Amino acid sequence: MSQPGVEFSLAPVPAPSGRDAPGALAIQAVFFLSGMGALVFENVWFNQTGLVVGNSVWSAALVVGAFMAGLALGNGVAVALARRWGNLVRGYALLEAVAAISGAAVVLAFPYLPAVFRPLLSPYLDDASALNAIRLGIAFGLMVIPATALGTTLPLLSKPLEAATGNYGYALGRLYGANTLGAVAGTLLAELVLVPGLGLRASGLFAAACNLSAALIALRIGRHPRFYGSRSAARGARALFTADGMRVAVAAFLAGGVLLALEVIWFRFLLLFQVGTTLVFAIMLAVVLAGIGLGGMVASWWSRRGWSPGRVARLAAAGGAAGVVTGYAAFHEVSEILVTAGTEYGLLTVLLSVFLMGPVCLLSGVLFTALGDHLRARMTDATTTTGALTLANTLGALAGSLLAAFVLLPGYGLERSFFILAALYGLILIAVPDRAGAWSWRVAPVLATGMVLALFPFGRMTDTHYRRVEAHFGARLVAAREGVSETVFYLAHGFKGETLYHRLATNSYSMSSTSSQSQRYMRLFAYLPAAFHPRIERALLICFGVGSTASALTELPDVRSIDVVDVSRDILEMSDIAHPDARRHPLRDGRVTVRVEDGRFFLQQTGKHYDLITGEPPPPKIAGVASLYTREYFQLLQDHLNPGGLATYWLPVIQLRQDDALAIIRAFCDVFEDCSLWSGIGLQWILMGSRGGIAPVSNDRFSRLWALPETRNELRRIGIDTPEQLVGQFMADAKALRELTSRTLPLVDDFPQRLSSTHPTRRAEPLFASLLDAGGSRERLEASPWIAEKLPRSLVARSGGRFRQREMLDAAWYPELRRPDYNLWNDLAELIRTGPITQLMWMLGSDPRMAEIAGRRDPGNAATDPVVAEHTAIHALANRRYPATRVTEKRFLAMTSGGQVVTLFHHCIAGERAAAWSLIAWIPEERRAQEPYRSFLSWADTGCKATRQ
Repeated sequence: MSQPGVEFSLAPVPAPSGRDAPGALAIQAVFFLSGMGALVFENVWFNQTGLVVGNSVWSAALVVGAFMAGLALGNGVAVALARRWGNLVRGYALLEAVAAISGAAVVLAFPYLPAVFRPLLSPYLDDASALNAIRLGIAFGLMVIPATALGTTLPLLSKPLEAATGNYGYALGRLYGANTLGAVAGTLLAELVLVPGLGLRASGLFAAACNLSAALIALRIGRHPRFYGSRSAARGARALFTADGMRVAVAAFLAGGVLLALEVIWFRFLLLFQVGTTLVFAIMLAVVLAGIGLGGMVASWWSRRGWSPGRVARLAAAGGAAGVVTGYAAFHEVSEILVTAGTEYGLLTVLLSVFLMGPVCLLSGVLFTALGDHLRARMTDATTTTGALTLANTLGALAGSLLAAFVLLPGYGLERSFFILAALYGLILIAVPDRAGAWSWRVAPVLATGMVLALFPFGRMTDTHYRRVEAHFGARLVAAREGVSETVFYLAHGFKGETLYHRLATNSYSMSSTSSQSQRYMRLFAYLPAAFHPRIERALLICFGVGSTASALTELPDVRSIDVVDVSRDILEMSDIAHPDARRHPLRDGRVTVRVEDGRFFLQQTGKHYDLITGEPPPPKIAGVASLYTREYFQLLQDHLNPGGLATYWLPVIQLRQDDALAIIRAFCDVFEDCSLWSGIGLQWILMGSRGGIAPVSNDRFSRLWALPETRNELRRIGIDTPEQLVGQFMADAKALRELTSRTLPLVDDFPQRLSSTHPTRRAEPLFASLLDAGGSRERLEASPWIAEKLPRSLVARSGGRFRQREMLDAAWYPELRRPDYNLWNDLAELIRTGPITQLMWMLGSDPRMAEIAGRRDPGNAATDPVVAEHTAIHALANRRYPATRVTEKRFLAMTSGGQVVTLFHHCIAGERAAAWSLIAWIPEERRAQEPYRSFLSWADTGCKATRQ
């Protein structure tokens, strides 16, 4: 064996006939099984730990940090144990069994832990530093035994496999590759099969079975005499502290740090183009692991053929820098090609992930193995070498993940983070000692890396990717912030040079907007329970969004305090864009207290009780959000309500499949005995339930919001002009909902994937259309004993026609909800007599804000600007004004098609039918078969009868 500090290429020492000794392949198979079990365990642990310490970015970082700290501890423990154990394979079997048993015990204990740790956590709910320190201690305490046991496994098996193959580099690459490829299998198996079919706890037991099986197989292998008498040399640990050994360790530390930091940056970058469901995260993680695993396998093959590990490590580091820069620089072009080719969504995620991350991950697997082989020349023992290598690499990974999340992303943004991490590959290159190589081999990788960094495409993020966000949402980007937990975009949708409304998007997904249609359902989260509850004084809002619900809460007459809990400080701080007037900004209201925390964790720890709990949570299919829709979460809501208190919750069926929606409804109704379902607008629904029941409501009390100027104006602005219209949003009571969900299992913490990762292929499932049906909703209202008990009979009777109005609005926006004989103009002619002004405008493609902007245009511009003229005409029609004087043919033909048919309809409704038909004569014959002319003329034949001129 070469002396420490001397450059060395480990020559292969093959077993007889060039084959591995007996047991070598079995050891690799054991480690594949171990990797599969470990990744299933990690999936379960990270899901369940989030329910104990919260799902905020700080909590997630602490959980990851605790897990990696346990792995690092195991790396060091392995070296100490190897000096005392004569049979490392059997020692490995023991620790694999420890990992399996302790991991399963943690999984089984998780459901009881929130109550166990509540006395420890709740006193520090207002002290973030102390709270995070306790969270870290809890996470580490939960994972220290299984994570430490898993951390010992690679060092313990490296020496037996080296002995069986005659080559350390080959042994390390094979073990590392097999374990990581097993992790790929575990990642996909957990996402696609185990968690959906077995749930989290049973998946954890499956992981334990994998690790126990690996332990039993290893125990059998360890009986072979070859694996006895393998104690490490005591001087092995000291050999690391040579100059070259320390340089290799530093390179391993940097390699782990850069790769884990890149994983965080890559994932955030890809989420600008893909919706962050659990399936998308599983695919991205599988690509990273597959690249690393294949890199280890490739490196093992090279090592057996006599490679120079220092040279290969330097080339891999240089290649890593080039891969980071190239992947970022060419990503837009590659994604455009794939999208243009019509690549299916799941395949698109795979291909984009492979292009962006695959080459660098493969080179990282090569780099890790080469650094291990390089370090082995400077140490006297394979176990000590692997322990030192993995300790440095794991500590680097821990530092890199935290650096990326809390320094690089918020401080430098995605683009500069890519550059910094590519440059760090250059630092790894310099750190690797390579004294034996030729001068050209030492200098060329450095020059190549410098050239690649000099060509880095600065400006691509704002000039290309941010412009893509604008194009995706059809809006102007107002502000972007690459924060700790997400990339936040505020976009402005404009009309005639003015801002119509703002949209909040995180990563690639639209979260909320201030459009009048969106405000309708978000404000109803507060207005609907306020109509039923006698006096809402204390309210809790989980998730702030753009603040529409928070604003509605501040408008309620009796509210004395409002707690707003949101996990994102960035979203809260950027809300000034949506609320430029500080006097009307809900977070500036003296009654509002803001907490940056995971809403579920807050409920688990606080002792407060409320008259109303509501929320604007993220879409339920975003990874990690399902826990805000489970039965256990809804039970937390009920537990924190005062007697008679109400909870309202968003049910966005526009994003759900039928089974998804039923699972959520079942979970809600399992907790709230008097659950009910209401339409917010279209396919945005509201679940409502109480603690202990709602007292009967008088007509005056139900109607009081319309007696107050501020709330009356806001209700009219969202198209709810009368109390009867609010009643007309009813869809189903508890009895109907329980019948509907009787064969559906509820969404629960243990089965988060009862909420599928895929989105519906159509906007409205048949069940949703059935529930929205105006006739069916009205029948359920009139037959409901709950409604009969709670609301005055006269109010229920007066609401009958409002269901039809709701149906008209839904049909205008959702073609799949339309009757076979649907005609917009038939509905408008019916609605014009008594319908809300806002609804009329919405159905014609306008709204009060657009009319306000159009109204500021001078009359001359309105005459020459067809779009302004169209919205002015819609506003006049909705407000039942007399139609404009007879227009000339030139002016009529200059109008938009929408402006023309609105003008025609207005004349018909006003009784000027002859004038309407004279205008119709100017429409070219070839255009009359096109919309909107075709449907209007179909209506006009009967609805606008007159002697045609």
